[in-house]
Amino acid sequence: MPLIKKIKILKNSVSITFDKGGKLSIDKDVYTNFYLYEGKQMDKKEYNALVSLNNSNQLLQYALKIRSKSLYSEYQMREKLYKKEASKKDVDKVIKYLKQYELIDDEAYASDLVEYYNSLNYGKNKIVHKLSDKGIFDQTINKMKFPVSIERKKANNLLPKLEKKYEKYNEKQKKAHIYNAYIELGFDSDISNEMVNKIKEPNHKEELNKLKTDYNKIKTRLERKYQGKDLKQKIIQNLMQKGYKLNDIINVVK
Repeated sequence: MPLIKKIKILKNSVSITFDKGGKLSIDKDVYTNFYLYEGKQMDKKEYNALVSLNNSNQLLQYALKIRSKSLYSEYQMREKLYKKEASKKDVDKVIKYLKQYELIDDEAYASDLVEYYNSLNYGKNKIVHKLSDKGIFDQTINKMKFPVSIERKKANNLLPKLEKKYEKYNEKQKKAHIYNAYIELGFDSDISNEMVNKIKEPNHKEELNKLKTDYNKIKTRLERKYQGKDLKQKIIQNLMQKGYKLNDIINVVK
């Protein structure tokens, strides 16, 4: 059984040295929970209880420290604590304490995240993915509400920016890019299609100018390999794939 050889009170902890050279650093709060003195012969049960309480206390102090700097889901906090090589029993104890004092509240955390991501005009699908990445459990995510009116409002907020971003493309390409952008931002296909249908018809003169620009680029590229009728057919095929109208293509090619 370990015998306490020396006890030294430090600024933030208590250092205990045992007769066989072992050393233990414990928190002051833990120290006051035990009757310890130099020359005391500790039995195995008391020593294990001291070590266990000290480990739990240090783990709690670590949890409180990182929680003071940032919000964490229960899953994220558990991952942080397990990296300290803590036992499941100690981790469960700390999590229970944090929940008791509302220092961990996945539902409130998820609600805050939804509000934040809504402010960034993210669609619900991307928000759900973000919540999952934060370690929010499915049962909590399923409680979050995503009203269609809010989804539509966010999508409307994005439309001018997306139209500006893809203005160099022809009508068909522009609509395809904007639709894909909405999907990537987490909006459902029905909302995405609704926004695409709001895009104003392009100015025909501007559309022809884009067509002529693409025609010249494609012609320069293809005439190295094709000539005559083959060249003409290849140019028309490429321009149609880009979404231009056939009548406009034929007029430009002529």
